[in-house]
Amino acid sequence: MDKTLLKAEKRNVIGKGIKKLRRDGWLPAILYGPSLDPVAIQLSALEAGNVLGRIQGTVLIDLEVEGNIHTTIVRDLQSDILRGNPTHVDFFAVDMLQKLTINVPISLVGESIADASGELVVMSNLFEVQVECLPNDIINVLEVDKESLTELGDTLIVADIEVPEGITILTDSNETVARVAYAGIIEVEEEVEDEEALDIDAEDVEVIEKGKSSDDEDQEFSSDSSDA
Repeated sequence: MDKTLLKAEKRNVIGKGIKKLRRDGWLPAILYGPSLDPVAIQLSALEAGNVLGRIQGTVLIDLEVEGNIHTTIVRDLQSDILRGNPTHVDFFAVDMLQKLTINVPISLVGESIADASGELVVMSNLFEVQVECLPNDIINVLEVDKESLTELGDTLIVADIEVPEGITILTDSNETVARVAYAGIIEVEEEVEDEEALDIDAEDVEVIEKGKSSDDEDQEFSSDSSDA
């Protein structure tokens, strides 16, 4: 698969200095892997934001750090809640001979008679699956044809998904991916979700206000960062 190139440099700024680092146009990050000790790095916020903002799913990224190229994937991406700009990235240096476990988005494609009826609709029940593959076999999305969904009750399950060679789906094969339902059910479920979203008590608000600050990510050399 195609790779994306990003350039980075080692970072000495940690803790309270991170805010100034971001104001100066840098994106703090961490690089780690099975045979690589964690390294604090920084990237151009503009360049990295443009690249990270357009990729979908898991993508191999060639990360150049002081002349050394590391083939990586993004394990964690933190973003500003209001602006959506990246605030911190975890890059995992992959072993090209070692299989990875990643989540791959599902995209329903094709035309369904059920959708055209006006009374029925194809409902998505699963939006991603967990797969295992070698880095070179990584795919960005799994396209699932919904043409076979024609009547009320018709269902697609994980076992129906066709995957390229080298990809093994780990998600339960009996889990529902999509099904045909009455269009009215969609409206009812959306109303219930809206009501639940508004049902926030004072305790919930307090928890949100006391949430983790953006500087807490500087505990980046914790045991979590060493997990592949």
